[in-house]
Amino acid sequence: MSEEKFRVIYDTSEKTRIKELARMREKALHDEATYLREAMEKGIVQGRAEGFALAKEGFIAKLKAKGMTDSEIADFLE
Repeated sequence: MSEEKFRVIYDTSEKTRIKELARMREKALHDEATYLREAMEKGIVQGRAEGFALAKEGFIAKLKAKGMTDSEIADFLE
């Protein structure tokens, strides 16, 4: 095989390798962004649930402090 033909094959395979590396890097960045977005969304949902639970506990404590019984509070919250 002549040197020129070898160089063409080498250049083509090098370009293909570079394109594949770029594609893999782009996919990795996309996967990372997706993972981070999903983790953030999950954290927001979990934070809201925890915040709601704490607010509910505080509200129940205030109702008890005003003299409501557990059954009255349960009826009120239904």
